[in-house]
Amino acid sequence: MPFSHFTVKKIVHGNGSIKDAAKEVKSLKGSRALIVTDPGLAKLNVQQPLEEVLTAGSIAWELFAKAELEPSMDSIQACADAAKDFKADVLIGFGGGSALDTTKAAAVLLSNEGPIDKYFGMNLVPNPSLPKILIPTTAGTGSEMTNISVLADTKNGGKKGVVSEHMYADVVLLDASLTVGLPPRVTAMTGVDAFVHAMESFCGIAATPITDALNLAAMKMVGANIRQAYANGGNLAARDAMLYGSALAGMGFGNTQNGIIHAVGTTLPVECHIPHGLAIAICSPFSVGFNYIANPDKYATVADILRGEDRVGMMSVLDRAADVEAAFRDLLRDLDIKTGLAHYKVKKEDLPASADRAFAAKRLLDNNPRKASRDQILALLEANFEN
Repeated sequence: MPFSHFTVKKIVHGNGSIKDAAKEVKSLKGSRALIVTDPGLAKLNVQQPLEEVLTAGSIAWELFAKAELEPSMDSIQACADAAKDFKADVLIGFGGGSALDTTKAAAVLLSNEGPIDKYFGMNLVPNPSLPKILIPTTAGTGSEMTNISVLADTKNGGKKGVVSEHMYADVVLLDASLTVGLPPRVTAMTGVDAFVHAMESFCGIAATPITDALNLAAMKMVGANIRQAYANGGNLAARDAMLYGSALAGMGFGNTQNGIIHAVGTTLPVECHIPHGLAIAICSPFSVGFNYIANPDKYATVADILRGEDRVGMMSVLDRAADVEAAFRDLLRDLDIKTGLAHYKVKKEDLPASADRAFAAKRLLDNNPRKASRDQILALLEANFEN
């Protein structure tokens, strides 16, 4: 079957690559850059090296430090308005997935009529967006590599995505030194998110030989390094592997979409304020437990990666695949992530609406290896409410 593969235009990878930021702005014919980040990072002045590089390179810049952890439609419009007021000709997303998603969505509004919810769905953005450089400071979301921006749907609840080839970055800078100060809790949540991106893409219906190669490499890099990065944030080799693995996963799932884990994780009640990576982590074990019988060969590979051992010939494919849920729970235990929705202020009465929203997430469930009804999703949520 014919398939297409898309990705970002340019990747600059390596410790210290932040020093190339001004050069990359100029390569895009830019001279005025709006830096988009979140208040927490700005308070810690994490973006200072970027500001210094831009100043030294004679690039005018302004800081927009209002990216929301759960980007709303209003926050996207505010970012676009700030870019217009500054007359920015390049946007630089700096931070975690929320800052990068804000950057991508705001860039759309600078060349397309709003509001942003007009473009919820697949390939609805008509015009190319403003040039953008994306610089991740977490190793997890892979947002720097994808053509999607996940936003809070404040009108209908849950989260929805804007998906368009116009959202790919023009330049991605991968500098692991920017992730060294990431707190262990964030390292764990975002790292699990990266692994799940690769896993859902690898096991999904839309997988291709190209995405399989990317996702296998990503899972192996994240699986081998997430515990070390969590235990010792100063381990630069582990940080670099995590950042690169996350980017490879983004290159993979950006061409296939995710699956039931993201369908459920992104439709938990917005008012519970569960960070994206944490929501994905707590929904992963029961989701792979549901899925593995639909693609045992690939889930057996996933389980082996999680266990850190090649068990081919030692166990049957089905037995290895059946171990994937327990292997995932063991990983989360090592990362001190509790499973069970009840731990995160989700109420039992919230579950039917979450199941409704998850079942409506067609672009995600269409890639899931096992078909899931609304009642099956609700049953999974109910069965895993406490643990």
